[in-house]
Amino acid sequence: MLQLPRSVLIVLLFTLSACSQNSIASPEATIPTPWFAGTETALAASNTTPIEEAARTATPLALPTLPPGTAVVFSPPPEGTFSPVLYGLKDNSSFLVVGGIKKDQGWLSSVQAAQFVGEKMNYDLFSSTGLIQVSGSVAEFGPSCGNHFINSSVVLPESMVGVASGWVTNKRVTTDVSTDDPAYIQAVAEWFQSQGNSPKEIRVTRILQVDMEGDGVNEVLISASYFTEKFAFLTETGDYSVVLMRKVIGNTVVTIPLVKDYYVSSVPEFEVSYPNIYTVAETMDLNGDGTLEVIVDVHHWEGWGAIVYRVDGQNVREVMRAIC
Repeated sequence: MLQLPRSVLIVLLFTLSACSQNSIASPEATIPTPWFAGTETALAASNTTPIEEAARTATPLALPTLPPGTAVVFSPPPEGTFSPVLYGLKDNSSFLVVGGIKKDQGWLSSVQAAQFVGEKMNYDLFSSTGLIQVSGSVAEFGPSCGNHFINSSVVLPESMVGVASGWVTNKRVTTDVSTDDPAYIQAVAEWFQSQGNSPKEIRVTRILQVDMEGDGVNEVLISASYFTEKFAFLTETGDYSVVLMRKVIGNTVVTIPLVKDYYVSSVPEFEVSYPNIYTVAETMDLNGDGTLEVIVDVHHWEGWGAIVYRVDGQNVREVMRAIC
């Protein structure tokens, strides 16, 4: 593991910034491998269906070898039988293909979904504050990112999640709760204590309240992240980024992690780890079964993306992801 004095790392930051303004690291670039002790995500092979496992491990066919900017043109399935899942950032007009849903196959990976995107598909883009309808291009492979994108003429006013127009017919109301709410700060602190960890500080970044199962009882999704240094590629012991769900089971409120990264170093110095920062982006019923999926925004050093989680009772599993 690469260990550098703090002063050297600060100089390194400014050197890197000067050399890589507005660039995204190539997948082939050599990057120090981060070391995570106790880093976990909600994906578990034992909870993954054959369709989901096939989607997660799908071979990218020949698509990644296409020349830069080449459009992926396939015949789209009949209307109402397929939808990609898109994620776009504020002030952008291109959308990352996170994955998709096909009625006869279930969850699709980003590569699989890109095959079915038609040239003249229309999309509904959702956020917690509104809906935008746009038309998009065919999916194009971005070699610097290693994922597929759909371009449109609309510049997003905020980060949004997109699906085929009409795919989501009932968008449940979500409510943002103040991140200073002492009850939820205490809930996060108690969860860390139950894991045997005591972070330096509980820093909640977003709290979203929504009825996930349509049973009239709200669940609460809590994003919390804390990093001692703010350089986006350094971590030290006690740094973390998590998304937790507070849910009523019987007569008890339980806290269930969707994704959790907690950093533990072998020595009390900063490490070059390029950590992910997770924040709840949106909740939507993507497969039409009445239960909402959770879309989590992912940001890291010069990169971004999204992960989609499915919740069944207390069981959580990742069903799609795309990260640059």
